[in-house]
Amino acid sequence: MKKFIRITLVVLVLLGAAFLMFRTPDTDREAMIAKYGNEASQFLDDGNGGQIHYRDEGNKDGPAIMLIHGANSLLQTWEPVVGLLDDKYRMISVDLYGHGLTGPNPTGNYSADANIAAIVKVLDHVGVDEAYWVGNSMGGWLTWRGGLAVPERTAGLVLIDASGAQTDEQIKPYLGARLAQSAIGQLLLPEITPRFLVKSSLEENFAQPERLTEELVDRYWELLRFPGNRQAAVDRGKADREPEKWADVGTLKMPVLLLWGEQDKVIPLSHGKAFEAAIPGATLISYADAGHLPMEETPEQVARDIGNWIESVTSEEQAPN
Repeated sequence: MKKFIRITLVVLVLLGAAFLMFRTPDTDREAMIAKYGNEASQFLDDGNGGQIHYRDEGNKDGPAIMLIHGANSLLQTWEPVVGLLDDKYRMISVDLYGHGLTGPNPTGNYSADANIAAIVKVLDHVGVDEAYWVGNSMGGWLTWRGGLAVPERTAGLVLIDASGAQTDEQIKPYLGARLAQSAIGQLLLPEITPRFLVKSSLEENFAQPERLTEELVDRYWELLRFPGNRQAAVDRGKADREPEKWADVGTLKMPVLLLWGEQDKVIPLSHGKAFEAAIPGATLISYADAGHLPMEETPEQVARDIGNWIESVTSEEQAPN
């Protein structure tokens, strides 16, 4: 019995030492705002004690585009596309709850409805009644869910490697997602998030990892450790994704464009084809040289196709009956 107690104590000491050695503390909130905010960064009081970080850039007289990032991402993921379209379009981007400079939701609610409400709150605040919603991955899921929930606020939807399609295909989550889904990961990730883990996860999202810069890795790593974001990631993973809503996706009435990286290992192209089959009139465009984040890997193609599509939608709406 004494031997067992000694061994247990030794193990506990070793675990404690390992925790102290590998623990990665939160970054400083104000330092992150200074580093990753810019002149377009604004913070909106959500009425519940939270501050939603958003940017409202580009041509204020042009059609509005609402840009919605994916899980564990941030609004900066859209910067290349914003730079290519902001002369013609009003480009609004937002850090969702538990991401970027927004930080966690004080209510602990990470449901689709809570995020859609935050997006609509930003649109209300900047005075935009209707926008083209453009979303990647989880943001793509929120985009089509927004089309169902608040169709009057959506001129059209662009789903970029979007999640939410219910198919029989088994897909393997990237490393960070696998850890977040495990009990030990949920316990450790809010405290231990090594940079190599973030880099490895990003490499799995890129078709050509050499495009992944160290500066980009630092940005993801530092903002993941923005106070409260890591615990929010764990809490978000426990939220109900409501897979039954997939049955309603075919009722979307607004124009829908699907953009997909053919080398996406996170949400394969087959899911894009499932959306195409389920949504009447949807258009699918795929990119041979992109993975899960085409707007970061091949922004020129993404910006071109979004711009051309909005022009075609606008032309059709203005055409005489």
